[in-house]
Amino acid sequence: MNLTITPLIRIVALIGGIAILALGGGVMMLGRSHTPATPATSERHGSATPSDKTVTIPVKKHATTTAHAQTKPKTAAETTAPATHAKKTTPATVHKATPATAHKTATPHTTVTKHKATTHKKASPAKFHGNPVFETLPAPLQWELAHHKVVVVSFYNPHADVDAISVAEAHAGATAAGAGFLLVNVLNNKVAGILTGLLPDGGLLPEPGVIMYQAPGTIVMRFDGFADRDSIAQAAANAMLVAATTPTPTATTPAASAAGATP
Repeated sequence: MNLTITPLIRIVALIGGIAILALGGGVMMLGRSHTPATPATSERHGSATPSDKTVTIPVKKHATTTAHAQTKPKTAAETTAPATHAKKTTPATVHKATPATAHKTATPHTTVTKHKATTHKKASPAKFHGNPVFETLPAPLQWELAHHKVVVVSFYNPHADVDAISVAEAHAGATAAGAGFLLVNVLNNKVAGILTGLLPDGGLLPEPGVIMYQAPGTIVMRFDGFADRDSIAQAAANAMLVAATTPTPTATTPAASAAGATP
């Protein structure tokens, strides 16, 4: 068998290859020219072809893109909203800081407390530095002698109506002279009984009558019966002048205890 390729066979094979290439190129050209022609044909005749769906997809995407573009200003507005809110909160912070500063300055409260403490110290009772008195005297007379150099003691009987006039005159004379005054009922043994026992002559108290005592408890004048206010005032003034120049005895009750006695 002769396998030698003759020139004729070569020419036929070459022509066949060229024909195959030409056929493939024509098919490719037909494919490319058919694809863009389809939308035009469908638009002219209004037929619903699969290419219509492909054309509507870009339209939807374009609409979505437009909607998305329109939403961008809203996002910008929302972005600026917090900035405006932040500016509004700045005065609120300053307003809150003002009461806090006022609360820290509590100086008036401390000043009031110190003032109360000082007032309390000043209000403490001071010791009474009055006249020393005899501790044998009744408490009401001790109290009067601790506060006055001379005390006018008026004695009366509650059952005698005339004694009221004597008491009134004695009180007026003591007030005019600036001396102390003590009213004693002769029937009161707690006061009149003690004063009776201290009388130098051992007698009785005048009824009505007046006895003047000089601190610390010395009798300086006695009126038996009625005595007017002028006489008592003059006698009390004289006794006060004598008391100012007379030294006080030492055997006495402290003035503080005499001042604490009930008059």
